[in-house]
Amino acid sequence: MNKLTNKFSISSRGIRPKLLVAFCLMSVIPILVCFNYIFPSWFQGFFLSKSNISITFLLASSIIFALLGFTIVKEMVDNILRISSDAKIIANGDFEHKISVRREDEIGDLGKSLSELIGRIKDNMSELQTYSEKTKEINLEINKRVLALSSLLHISNLISQGDDLNDVLEVIVEKITQIGDSSLGFLILLEESSKEYILKSMHGPKSLRLKSMGLERFKVALGKNTLGRLLAARETLVLDSRQAVDSEIEELQKILMVTNALIVPVIVHDKSYGLLGIGNENQNFAYSLSDTELMSIFAKQTSIAVENDVLLKKIDKLEIRDVLTGLFNESYIRSRLDEEIKRAINFQRPCAFVLLGIDDFGGYEQRFGNIAEESVLKKIATLIREGTSDIDKVARFSDSEFAVVLPERNKRQSLNFAEDMRKKIELTFSGEADIKKRLTISGTVTENPIDGVSADELINKALEILRKNKPKGNNQIWS
Repeated sequence: MNKLTNKFSISSRGIRPKLLVAFCLMSVIPILVCFNYIFPSWFQGFFLSKSNISITFLLASSIIFALLGFTIVKEMVDNILRISSDAKIIANGDFEHKISVRREDEIGDLGKSLSELIGRIKDNMSELQTYSEKTKEINLEINKRVLALSSLLHISNLISQGDDLNDVLEVIVEKITQIGDSSLGFLILLEESSKEYILKSMHGPKSLRLKSMGLERFKVALGKNTLGRLLAARETLVLDSRQAVDSEIEELQKILMVTNALIVPVIVHDKSYGLLGIGNENQNFAYSLSDTELMSIFAKQTSIAVENDVLLKKIDKLEIRDVLTGLFNESYIRSRLDEEIKRAINFQRPCAFVLLGIDDFGGYEQRFGNIAEESVLKKIATLIREGTSDIDKVARFSDSEFAVVLPERNKRQSLNFAEDMRKKIELTFSGEADIKKRLTISGTVTENPIDGVSADELINKALEILRKNKPKGNNQIWS
């Protein structure tokens, strides 16, 4: 029955049949009017005489047919307008809006096609959103890596330039606070002199509060308390929302005043040399694998910085010559003076120490430049060296001071030597056209055992005399 109904139902037809039916229905009135005007006698005679049908009935029937045709057309137009309205709503971004037209003709097919297209667009947008989020994560990771690489290059430059170890370590700790949304970065390092593990550096918003509470909480003994056991184990600790909390973890959180922490060991020559760590108070936080890798790299940079500093100190101890003047350096002259004093005591012979400083040399470089300054230092070094014997030892003691160890000479003889050097240098530079380039020296003489029985005592006494008498005037020798 349904099949038969659908077969004869106009709703199951396409747009063209419906438009044809509507056209036919709506054409009844014009056709009747035409017949009435063209064949009025025949039209009225035929309908009135043969069929006994009134004009009123015919007109009513015609109007009904026209209305039916209009209804069919209006229904099709309304559905098209509804689809257009739905399409505009969806085009404005409301992809959850549904196409409301449900028909079995071309308009219904259009609605279905639009619904399928919108479904595919939603799927594609969902994929694009997922891709966008992944791209954002990748970009963040790339930015993090670039920032880390820049930091590592900066640190490498500092190490290669031979910057002070403390300055390098400060930069390292400052840079690691950029990892893992950290509010704290710290470095615990072995102090060679005391053989203790102490807090070397700390950065981040949490550092001020921790410093105000005292740094004793960071003092570490190898194998004792949480940090000490972590140091002895030489293992990386990742403390975040994935980590089970026990008494040791709670103790560590209390010490650092953080919820999450990432701590890596600093290994120097296969020895536990310290701990490098970061932390924050974020909830439901987890460190990524890249965070751990970056911290390990920074820990290796710390190891390199420490090793480099140790090597530089060893080189300084081995080096006995000043690079600029070719004279002995301070460390060598101190050790040599100690040896000569011991020899003088054993053989009951005199030994003197002479300290000579260039007068008002502080502003010389500012006025004449670094090249002129180095030239003057080399010239004065040559003059002093030429005035000594083979057994005497001459050294550049500081930036503008020179030291001479005079074995076998007493204070009077040493004063004569110092006075000769003063006159010689004054004469050498007296011919300078620029008065500001006319340099002089002042100095002092100490002797063993009158002024001291060790190198430190003689040197300290000489420095004391020189500093005390310097305000009295330039170009003088004191004892």
